[in-house]
Amino acid sequence: MISLGMFLFMLFFQPFELGIEDFNDVLIFHLGVAAITFLILVGFRIIMPASLTQRIHAESLKISNEVGLILLIWFFITAGNICYLHFVGGVPLSLSGGVKIAIFSGFPSIVLKLADVNMRLREQLRHFVRRNIKLEKDIANVEQTQSDPVVFESDSQNEKLELNPDDVMLIRSADNYVDIFYRLDEKIEHKLIRNTLKYIQQVLRENDDFRRCHRTCIVNTSYILNMTNNYKGHRLKMLDMDEEIPVSRQYILGIKDVLGDE
Repeated sequence: MISLGMFLFMLFFQPFELGIEDFNDVLIFHLGVAAITFLILVGFRIIMPASLTQRIHAESLKISNEVGLILLIWFFITAGNICYLHFVGGVPLSLSGGVKIAIFSGFPSIVLKLADVNMRLREQLRHFVRRNIKLEKDIANVEQTQSDPVVFESDSQNEKLELNPDDVMLIRSADNYVDIFYRLDEKIEHKLIRNTLKYIQQVLRENDDFRRCHRTCIVNTSYILNMTNNYKGHRLKMLDMDEEIPVSRQYILGIKDVLGDE
């Protein structure tokens, strides 16, 4: 759709003075501009994520976030259009012309970013609807007893952390420790305790809300907003947390089952 939009814009508005006069040649030339956009988008949005393996992590590409990827797509489309317009279409190169081409080439990146934001907002809306339904069921069951507190102990049993399981958001391994993230007075706190994730799984085995999502992480599924799959791999977006939590292939089916395979 984005490539088609580029083609129609070129066809109807003729933003560049081409050195081509025959209408059929102009039509084919405009298709070439659309093809450049299409191939670059396919490369960055489909081929590159599919080709990344555990040996080639996206972080090694020095792309800090999705904004960086959008800018990279913009750069490649701009470079491709400049070369194509100059060498094939006979458009003279100049500073003002280059800026004009860059602005024109930025439309696909802007549309992609808006589409991604819209998709995430829709996923978050579905999540909040699901949570509201769950809350309504919990409120309706007025006789339901409050969850018993859970006690996390260090392996030497000289350190303890007692929490309501509903307040625990994430447990992550950190060498010989586990880092427990939890809510306290509307703030997110965390505490290191010397123990293993295997021990944590035993402590939380009676609570179905907690799922292993990675060899290093256990999450409270009640706090999951959505799961994305991009050049970084599968990631969980958690409520009130900026960091995205990785999901490995070993545990992805369990997470999809909780999320209803959205």
